[in-house]
Amino acid sequence: MLRSSPVVGPVWFVAFCDPDQPPRGAPWRDRLLTWALRAGLKPGFRHCYALRRGRAGGWILFNPHSARTDILEFPDDSYPERMFADAAVGRGAVVAVAARRPATWVPRGCATCVTAVAHLIGAPTRPWTTPFALYRHLKQEEFAMGGMFSTPKADTSAADAATAKAQAEADKLKAKNDAALRNLKAGSGGRSLLAFSGTGETGVKTTLGAG
Repeated sequence: MLRSSPVVGPVWFVAFCDPDQPPRGAPWRDRLLTWALRAGLKPGFRHCYALRRGRAGGWILFNPHSARTDILEFPDDSYPERMFADAAVGRGAVVAVAARRPATWVPRGCATCVTAVAHLIGAPTRPWTTPFALYRHLKQEEFAMGGMFSTPKADTSAADAATAKAQAEADKLKAKNDAALRNLKAGSGGRSLLAFSGTGETGVKTTLGAG
């Protein structure tokens, strides 16, 4: 059991998904690995990688594969938007965690996407730790993702302005009718023209016992 690890780095978004199918004519080793992952791991949790914001803007991707590790930069939000969209419809998941420094040396054993991502953020693992097991562990220290990345909100300014205008006109008509009713109750006459709300038409209202 590792001791408590201090937060020493940025917040990483650790993403869990299924790897892409190998292309036609891919080596048999790649096809065999894909079959093994599908047979032994939970759907949506057969691969993991990490993404974080760059200091000068954009995003940095850390994506370990069986034969290499990709470290790429993206200048805009298109890649993380797609990543969050996939998670929103159930094609995997995303967890936001801060990088930590373990209190002691952590031997990782075999090189997998799980051990690579865990080593990146300082999370404990075992040689048999699966992506889903790592996901359950990271959920215990998850950050609120809304403050770090949020989907752009729809522009409702035109609809809000139309609603406000309609409400103002309704309030004005109500005030006019209320004033007319007060005059009738004060005995100003037995008949008065009142506007029907929302129609623009007028009608005659007769009061009894006025005066």
